[in-house]
Amino acid sequence: MGFLGEAGAVNGPDPFPRELLAALRQLVPSDTVGYSELDRVRKMDIGGKQDPEPGSDDGLPGVDVYWRLRHEHPICHYHEVTGDYRALKLSDFVSQRELRRREIYSDWFRPWDVEHEMTVGLEAPLWHTKVFLFNRDGRRDFDERDRSVLDFLRRHLARLYRAAQDRRRADEALGVLEGTDRPVALLDRAGRIDFATSEARRLLQRYFGTAGVRLPDDVLAWREEASPGESLAISRGGGSLVVRAVGTALLLEEQRGNQLTAREREILDLVAEGKTNAEIAAALWISPGTVRRHLENAYAKLGVHTRTAAVARLRRTGAAH
Repeated sequence: MGFLGEAGAVNGPDPFPRELLAALRQLVPSDTVGYSELDRVRKMDIGGKQDPEPGSDDGLPGVDVYWRLRHEHPICHYHEVTGDYRALKLSDFVSQRELRRREIYSDWFRPWDVEHEMTVGLEAPLWHTKVFLFNRDGRRDFDERDRSVLDFLRRHLARLYRAAQDRRRADEALGVLEGTDRPVALLDRAGRIDFATSEARRLLQRYFGTAGVRLPDDVLAWREEASPGESLAISRGGGSLVVRAVGTALLLEEQRGNQLTAREREILDLVAEGKTNAEIAAALWISPGTVRRHLENAYAKLGVHTRTAAVARLRRTGAAH
């Protein structure tokens, strides 16, 4: 439980930093503990680390030796045949005498001073396996207590990996947002501004007089009532800000010089009075088709799709005045 508490305190894109491997080495006594990510389809080393960190690698076999002889590694062969990554040790498959007769022992295990090995892995496809390796020299083999501990930890290690992946993706996304001039604001679960790009902060300040964490009242009220796909248009000083909600994000778009024309406002005023397109056409001496085109243009500028929504938007934003 102490280990889980320490593991849960890890806060970064690396799910298994070396200090966590050191804690695992104390939990399951080992000479070394390694973590390895491999693409076993393309024979690629994706990444990994070991505690304690090896010193000079002079004379130590490289990963090319592993790829050449991995078919002799009984645990790796079992992984690839079954997809079972539960805690396993070499002695589950071969005796120490038989292992020592294999080339992988002389060219791989012995140079690394490995006589006994136990592994446990996360559920993963062969093109991205994630395996912990616990190694001992000529002392006693791993026992069933060690196996039980590692099998118990598997789901917790998988959770730590997923959490780190989420942190990494979030960091990358925020990095992209920080480097873009697109106005985007991210909201927390309470509807407050959790993050906003510099351009989004500028627009919020320009149109609402605030760029803090509190969502402007106009936007908050709209967000609570808006239908999917509906947008909010706010007019200020010759410009218009269109706000769209996508999940917990707000996409902002400023439209300059794209306000309603006098004719569009005139038609919408008549719509507000309840007149039909034919009645509006007769009143303004234009064709019903022209009325329809003016309404479509007004809808696009206001970010709505219906007559009722357009009138409501005008009343909310004062765009008709």
